[in-house]
Amino acid sequence: MKFSYTVLGGVLWFTYLNKVYDWFEERLEIQVIADDITSKYVPPHVNIFYCLGGITLACFLVQVATSFAMTFYYHPTVTEAFAFVQYIMVVANFGWLIRSVHRSSANMMVLMMILHIFRVYLTGGLNDGLN
Repeated sequence: MKFSYTVLGGVLWFTYLNKVYDWFEERLEIQVIADDITSKYVPPHVNIFYCLGGITLACFLVQVATSFAMTFYYHPTVTEAFAFVQYIMVVANFGWLIRSVHRSSANMMVLMMILHIFRVYLTGGLNDGLN
């Protein structure tokens, strides 16, 4: 896969992107992996909504990672709870980003879980498969 010709700020970025791609291709064999993934058979009834369970799992893993990062600054007392949030948002390095990602992924996880449950119900994923 080679990148198309684009000029941004007078610099030919495609040469740099091709060098980066070639570097990764030489070490990781990206094209072989991509060809293997794209050659797999996918049933015709499968659509984008079958990814909702995996997206929910990904949001959960983001929750685990960001909560682990926030535990370094956590003080489990009622009196220091608001001060903890202020410290995370203002003082801690990238604390605002970690807390925002944590909050956003929590909301996304709940939404994806609800959509996943509806998809399973509507497509009949919970029928008696053995009978």
